[in-house]
Amino acid sequence: MNLTAVLDHTALAALYRADPFFTGLYIEASRGTGRVIIPSLSVLAAERQVPGAGRHAASLRFAQNVPFTAAHAVDAMDWTNVDWPVMHPAAIAWQAVKAGEPLTVLSLEPELYAGTGITPLTPT
Repeated sequence: MNLTAVLDHTALAALYRADPFFTGLYIEASRGTGRVIIPSLSVLAAERQVPGAGRHAASLRFAQNVPFTAAHAVDAMDWTNVDWPVMHPAAIAWQAVKAGEPLTVLSLEPELYAGTGITPLTPT
């Protein structure tokens, strides 16, 4: 079974800094033994957090970039106390739950997801 991982802005910043876990995950995706999903809003948030991290994430050849859609916005509307950088990864996770597709959101700051119903994994 292949792992599908959604990388939020904190994970993208770590990947940019060559964190061994996230680098290994990306290598697995390049081999076809896993999938890496990058939310477009996470690209923007990573760039704001660590200049260069978003540009790097947007250029990754073996990752799937996912645009923020109206369906994601509808899911995120109920999360009034959640900051925008985590809304897109959380909404992608909810869309996957509805479709019966297993995936994991990875974040170095899982507490940011309080109120979304999503519990990201922290690889630390």
